[in-house]
Amino acid sequence: MIDERFHRACEHFDKQEYFEAHEVWEDLWNEAHGARHAFLQCLIQVAVALHHGRNGNWNGATKLCASALGYLEKGRSESEPVAVDKLKDHVLDLALVIQKLAAGEPAEISYFKLPIK
Repeated sequence: MIDERFHRACEHFDKQEYFEAHEVWEDLWNEAHGARHAFLQCLIQVAVALHHGRNGNWNGATKLCASALGYLEKGRSESEPVAVDKLKDHVLDLALVIQKLAAGEPAEISYFKLPIK
C-alpha cells in the first residue's frame, strides 16, 4: 500500500506546488531505504529542478535533472505507482529546454503532471 503522504506530494506536484511536493517526499525519503530511497530522491530532485526552472536558476535546474536521472535508474524497482519511462522522458525534455534557456535561446518549460500508472 502506498503511503498517503506520497499521494499528497503527487497532488502538490500536479498543482505545480513543487516546493511543497519536495517537502512531503523528503519526509518519506527520511524513512526509506534502498531503491525506494533512491526513487524518492529522484522525485525530490525533479520537483526542485522545476522550482529552480520557474525561478530562472538554470544551473541548479540542470544539475538536478542530471542527478535525478541517475536516482531514477537506481530506484526503478521501487517506483510504484509512477510510470518510470514517462517520467524519464519528461526529465530529459526538461533538461533540454533548460539548456536552451541557459544559452539564451527561446524555449518554454513544459510543466507536467507526475505520470501515474
